[in-house]
Amino acid sequence: MKKFFAVIAIFILLLSFLPPAGHAKANGSKEQRYSVLFNKNSIPSTFDQQVKSLGGEVTYTVPEIGFAQVKVPSKAFGKLKGISGVSTANPSIKWNLPKTHKIKASNINPGNAVLWDKQWDIQRITNNGESYKLGTGSHDVVVGVIDTGIDRDHPDLVKNLMPGSKNFVPAGGFQGTEPYENGDPNAFDDLHGHGSHVAGSIAANGAMLGVAPDTGIRAYRVFGTSSAETSWIIAAMVAAANDGVDVISMSLGGFDVKGQIFYIDPETGKKENLGNDVADFKAYKRAVDYATGKGSLVVVAAGNESLNATNKKEVMEYINLELAEYGLYAVGAGFEVPGTIPGVVTVSATGPKDVLANYSNYGPGFIDIAAVGGDARMYDQYEAEGRFDEYINKRLFEQEFNLSAGEDGGYYWSIGTSMATPKVSAVAALLIDKHGKMPPKKLEDLLYKTAVDPVKGTDKKNFGSGHLNAYRALK
Repeated sequence: MKKFFAVIAIFILLLSFLPPAGHAKANGSKEQRYSVLFNKNSIPSTFDQQVKSLGGEVTYTVPEIGFAQVKVPSKAFGKLKGISGVSTANPSIKWNLPKTHKIKASNINPGNAVLWDKQWDIQRITNNGESYKLGTGSHDVVVGVIDTGIDRDHPDLVKNLMPGSKNFVPAGGFQGTEPYENGDPNAFDDLHGHGSHVAGSIAANGAMLGVAPDTGIRAYRVFGTSSAETSWIIAAMVAAANDGVDVISMSLGGFDVKGQIFYIDPETGKKENLGNDVADFKAYKRAVDYATGKGSLVVVAAGNESLNATNKKEVMEYINLELAEYGLYAVGAGFEVPGTIPGVVTVSATGPKDVLANYSNYGPGFIDIAAVGGDARMYDQYEAEGRFDEYINKRLFEQEFNLSAGEDGGYYWSIGTSMATPKVSAVAALLIDKHGKMPPKKLEDLLYKTAVDPVKGTDKKNFGSGHLNAYRALK
């Protein structure tokens, strides 16, 4: 994104419909990974053996919603779809963790506990800390953070890190490319920083303060430092719901295609239909339904592509621009996921003065609520003018970026709808702590009615019900 360093703070979903090796070998025998969704919320006991008979293996399952990932020869895809009980299947899509450089908080001494005056974002949401006089949360309420993990030793997070954090990254990591991943379910430590940053915005209590600094948090780690599979994220959602978390915070997102994706062989010109993302899309829908049925409110990021996510033409143009690099193109309708899934709270990001962040996705009926996530207007301006060193040296990022915890016990500045989402999750937790446990739909309505500075008219396409305000929520 940027030449010097990137400030992307959301996971970008890239469709991994890369041409199967069958294009290189006439027999098409290369193994590919596929997502499989069954008609029922269960997986037949015979499925494993049936996949083996196709020359493949089942690599991951989420039986609670009837979802599985398998690895079979690409030529066996048709037979895979024909297995009894299978509703739909498609080539697996991957969630990519972008290579990001962070603006380290290098000249701040956390021992002096003076970070509050740097937290303009938290000041905005808490009415300069006034909301803390009304409520800071408690360990009776837990927010599950589905992300890169949490630094279990971070001095600002350790007080509120509840037992039961889990790792969903299997041994070898993404398709065997991360040999340092051992698959230990207790290995939830953050190797990247994103998850710790998110957790800090929710419940940091130390040199910096989160929106709900006495609320419980729990890590559900689905990313190492590379990509992730949909099945890991779905499994984490189900596990968090089974653990009884009150709010599931998901600072990740991307796009699924309902339609068809095609590959054009550059040598032969042959066009091949590679399917679509329907299995993954429906799996997310089932996972959200499962979580809300268990009593967990799901809060998700709107995404950082500056798109009107309700404009299908605009979304498809973006998707095809991304796919073109791989010789692919799609027809049909594109959907931001999980933001367009019914039952989730979708969060857009604002910068200073409550202006929509210049990267945030938006759209009428898509955005439910807005929260401070930082902006990049000055960043972009100074880079375009060739004055980026001046931007860094004058620490102008402090005026538009958000400061929070990192993976190494320290802190860094970042922006994104990823930074906005956990703040909404935190206020939802505060509402539960004040009013008691309630159905997710009731909590959602309470959030929109009491926890915002409301907006009207065309502003709703950017900010939904309004700008997050913890003080209003607790008055």
